[in-house]
Amino acid sequence: MSKSLNKKSSNDYKNKSIRKENQIHRSCSLSTSSESDQYSWCQFDETVKEFQKKMEDVQKDLISDIMKLSSSSAPTICNDNLHIDFLPDEPVLVAQQESLFDIINEKENIINMANRLSSQSTQMLNKIEDLVNSTGIPFNHKFRLELRPASFYNEHIQHQLWELRMNVDPVSWFDLHWRQCGDNEVKQHSCLAKARSYITKYRSFIPEQMPHESLQQPIKGPQYCEYPLSCRKDRFPDHSKHATIVCDVITITQRDDGNYECGQYIMDEYIVMQWPIKPIIELFEKQTSNSSQLEIQKDYLAQEFHFIFTAKNETVRDLVLFPKPPLHLTNRQLVQLPFFWATAILTSKMLHHQLQQKTLSEQKIWPVEAIAINFGQWETAGFYDKRLIDCHAHAHLLLNLTFINACDNTFFSALKGRVDEPPNYLKQNARLLHFDRLHNHEFNSQQMDDFSNRLTNVENALQGVKTNLKGVKTDFQGVKTDFQGVNTDLEDVKTNLQGLKGNATNLTTYVDGLTS
Repeated sequence: MSKSLNKKSSNDYKNKSIRKENQIHRSCSLSTSSESDQYSWCQFDETVKEFQKKMEDVQKDLISDIMKLSSSSAPTICNDNLHIDFLPDEPVLVAQQESLFDIINEKENIINMANRLSSQSTQMLNKIEDLVNSTGIPFNHKFRLELRPASFYNEHIQHQLWELRMNVDPVSWFDLHWRQCGDNEVKQHSCLAKARSYITKYRSFIPEQMPHESLQQPIKGPQYCEYPLSCRKDRFPDHSKHATIVCDVITITQRDDGNYECGQYIMDEYIVMQWPIKPIIELFEKQTSNSSQLEIQKDYLAQEFHFIFTAKNETVRDLVLFPKPPLHLTNRQLVQLPFFWATAILTSKMLHHQLQQKTLSEQKIWPVEAIAINFGQWETAGFYDKRLIDCHAHAHLLLNLTFINACDNTFFSALKGRVDEPPNYLKQNARLLHFDRLHNHEFNSQQMDDFSNRLTNVENALQGVKTNLKGVKTDFQGVKTDFQGVNTDLEDVKTNLQGLKGNATNLTTYVDGLTS
């Protein structure tokens, strides 16, 4: 009983901390915001502006459908005591024995799914911190949260349910298991075999594909200045362009030279659309039983905040979701907010509906292959400052080729021509584990095995020499016995000779007596 109360108190404390942090970020954002027009990025392009209005109407229709559906379903109470643990043979944390997510099902309650996803995300983040505190291994330096179809990992799965996974640094995962082996060689060999099995599975899990030929020329924006907040060279005509959408919130980072303005900027040419957050948050008021979650989300209702969607600078199939400045969040905050997950699922459904209308097809092609959020060093991989551990939040919606090929000047124009595959994270993890740990450990293990075999061979050879020496000793014992026999015979001969000598003496005496 006391354990459950302590757990509840801990969760309440964490919720209060999240809310306090969110309020700090929000107040900082509002105090520095001077943007009056939410649509400044598309005000000079009528085609883009019309498309933006269309997407907002689509959002309203989706929300209306959700309200009708949710009115007939009861809110789900989230389990705040999930068993978060590693899969048996992979550096992946999952909610054990927890039901999956049917995000493709049009009749599934999105609000309930969003609440469950935010709850699972929070508990997975807590598990990461628990691992750091209990082991001292830096699991919090790099990890990735992914929502994917469960069938992606197992081709034998027939259903279309999605699974939330926390992919951790495979090197840290290996270090934990290796430490648990101690000096037990059997356990060490088992640990190496487990890691090698993971590498073998995922090194070629996603087949290498030849580059696709784009049906559209991708949009390429001008060169943007990477320091829009501090740069003073924008008055020079040949200087890189300065973005107009920039986050100037003072962020708490893991730098060694103090805290700085966030500096996240959005390039106008790559913006796909934006959605207001308020109507999505309002969906939760009648469908959420968690009062603390409602309080946290209500903090974002006071202002007209938006999520903004952009293409990446690289020509990859990736739709990136940002909290639009002046709203500043970190990824840790983002994934714990139900309205983020609701937005991600709604966006996936919207893209599916738009693709069906565009292609005039009833085929159920789901355009989003995965929803991924990076943390730590994996989050800052594309940033010029690797010390910015908690950057401006951004989530990746990885798209399939069918959707990208449908993009043109009137249909998600910023995404057209971006046919390249997103990074193959599974292959990268396999390479990282192989070269950073397994290669050396397997080499050392092989050396130890070779050395052990050589010692065994030497021991066997010495045993043979010892056996041979025992044979020689036995032979020497036989020779000694033979010599002792010869010595006895010589003694007998000596005795006989002495007897003959005595007889000869007696004979001489007798002869002498006869002659005298």
